[in-house]
Amino acid sequence: MLASLVTPRRVHRTVGASAWLPRGRGRHRALRAMVQALHQHSRLLAGPGGSPPDWTERPTWIVAVDYRSGQRVIFGREGAPPAPLADAVVASCSIPGWYEPALINGRRYVDGGVRSPTSLGILAGEQLDEVYVLAPMASLQADHPRWPLDRLERRLRRLITRGLLREAQALEAAGIRVTVLTPGPEDLAVMGVNLMDPRRCQAVLETSLRTSAAALSSQDDGQSLVA
Repeated sequence: MLASLVTPRRVHRTVGASAWLPRGRGRHRALRAMVQALHQHSRLLAGPGGSPPDWTERPTWIVAVDYRSGQRVIFGREGAPPAPLADAVVASCSIPGWYEPALINGRRYVDGGVRSPTSLGILAGEQLDEVYVLAPMASLQADHPRWPLDRLERRLRRLITRGLLREAQALEAAGIRVTVLTPGPEDLAVMGVNLMDPRRCQAVLETSLRTSAAALSSQDDGQSLVA
């Protein structure tokens, strides 16, 4: 908060805004356990006496924000602070106001989404040919819900979508093909206004499998998914 007040130009506006939220109390115990279990499974696949390569040796970047400085940190990228895979994933999912910051090597980190919902901008200059973006917080297809809370949520989505499209168009201008998948009206109806509601997970997954296939098929027919 102090950094956003004293040096506002050095702190991204959404990062500065997130600092004023109450400190979250949630803990990603289930998420951490899942990542650790998957890592252990990879060890089993490596065979007796074998071990999988360190996750940082693969092109895997996990984005978080340093809670003290407000600066973006990309775990797994050269020069980033070292972190176990599960810790980096938890940090990248620690939504301010909902989950407590993740502690890694004495520093606290929160969800990189407070800086950018997709972090597409960090891919510029990486000599990529094609990028696929899954952006559940954005929406390229507008709908018109009845309830005030739903309408407020759609306004937030429009802001996120505009930022997403700016980053996607910048990549396209650099010659990178970008495919963006976002929830449509049918998905939004199933998701509801509370995106953290675990009771909707199965229905959301089943709906998205069908709608995503249809969206990709429309692109095959020549319709761009980046508008």
